[in-house]
Amino acid sequence: MRPTILALAFLAGAGLAAQGVPMNGGLQVGGSIPTGDFADKEGPTGTYLGANDGAGFHFGGHLDFNFTFHHQLRLIANVNGFASKEQDLFVGGLYQGTRQNAFAVSQVGADYVYNAGSPTRGGYFLAGLNLNHVKAKADYSFGPDREITQSGRLGVRVGGGYTFNRLFSLEGHLNSVAVDKDGSDGLGYDNISWLAVSAVFRFGR
Repeated sequence: MRPTILALAFLAGAGLAAQGVPMNGGLQVGGSIPTGDFADKEGPTGTYLGANDGAGFHFGGHLDFNFTFHHQLRLIANVNGFASKEQDLFVGGLYQGTRQNAFAVSQVGADYVYNAGSPTRGGYFLAGLNLNHVKAKADYSFGPDREITQSGRLGVRVGGGYTFNRLFSLEGHLNSVAVDKDGSDGLGYDNISWLAVSAVFRFGR
């Protein structure tokens, strides 16, 4: 069901392009801050499981289909990366070494965008669905690293921004991706969430 939803969105985009709906492309890049369990969840021994005290970055591209001055469909593809600070590990009071977590989240999806003004100037709001490939790695200084992946994870995002001219916008959004908590490839929490701020560059308007 999840892949079907996004496949239909991309097919709809292709159909709109074929019908002559005005379209433009662009790039986005920015920084991210983990929230919720992704920011502060700890395991039974006090070891952090997420991107604690770490920050992230993202970059990607998009296509905008402009139905009217106010309504758009945006197809997106983003890569998100996060790295935590190193944590000192102790067992029975004895120092064992360090652990550092790193995460990569590759995402494709579709957003509905409402322009309060026009596509070339003014505020806008967005809400969308996406599919995500999540890769998590724990890097130990004293032993083998641990790496897990989860594919086809459904995510949502909501946010808004301001378009300064036909080429540039600033945007903020909250992202949440549902992940498996338990099992051999479990992350120990139910979702990866983060706040992102993006510089958005557009072409073809």
